[in-house]
Amino acid sequence: MAVPERRAALVRFRILNGCNARILNLDIPNVKMWQIGAEGGLWDAPVPVTQLVLAPAERADVIVDFRTVAGQRLQMSNHQPPKPVVTPAPTLTQVMQIRVGMAVTAPGPTTIPSSLPGRAADLSNPVRTRFITLNEVAAETDDWFLNLNAAAFSQASEQDANPAAGTVEDWVYINMTGDTHPMHTHLVTFQVVGRTPFDEDAYEAAAPGAGPNGVPGGFDPTPFATGPMLPPDPTERGFKDTVKVNPGSFTRIRAKFDLPTGVSAPQTYVHHCHIVEHEDNDMMRPFTVT
Repeated sequence: MAVPERRAALVRFRILNGCNARILNLDIPNVKMWQIGAEGGLWDAPVPVTQLVLAPAERADVIVDFRTVAGQRLQMSNHQPPKPVVTPAPTLTQVMQIRVGMAVTAPGPTTIPSSLPGRAADLSNPVRTRFITLNEVAAETDDWFLNLNAAAFSQASEQDANPAAGTVEDWVYINMTGDTHPMHTHLVTFQVVGRTPFDEDAYEAAAPGAGPNGVPGGFDPTPFATGPMLPPDPTERGFKDTVKVNPGSFTRIRAKFDLPTGVSAPQTYVHHCHIVEHEDNDMMRPFTVT
């Protein structure tokens, strides 16, 4: 009778943050990890990681090396996310216990590849830039409400995006709140271009029509930047459909609005914050691919 080889293995995890509001900061002690993909599929190369910061709806495709911890019990833990990410949820430390076996009956790969059959996010030449404010009004009160571009979801207007099929656009999410918002787009995946710190108060004071319900959209925050654009995190190497928009900054994404095969324009979709309490309270807008 053949005796299984006594060692642990490289294991691939596909992790989804399915929480309604909690932003996770996951780690597994004493092991090495590499992220190889996100919402948009595999990347072109693995990225070493020590922690996974995932907002609701974000996914991570990860390889974990258990070969040095055979026979051990490990605790996957959650920690407060690093600044400037802000989670609205209370601390929840323990996530899952992993019991690492000693036997491998169906050995898989034994090395981390230097390249992968995927794609890095590499869009260029946007034809238009749209500016979208994230507004949270009267937080922690009975009158609390949220919106995008100072309008409720039912108030469709010329502010709503209408990208032409096949074109590339930049969308800039301008965070006017104290929370990190995981902004999620239906239909398309996108490239995270970067995040820029800015003076929120000066921006709001200068915006045309500024008022108690937040500033209107369509207003460029670039003149109010307080520093250079920061590049995307290495874990945002590939295409995504959810991006963390942090307080005190505006976040630029770039998307190509291709319609599915056999589907003709116009088609209407939505983009929204994926914190459930926020999307259910009007932090959502339609967009129509024309």
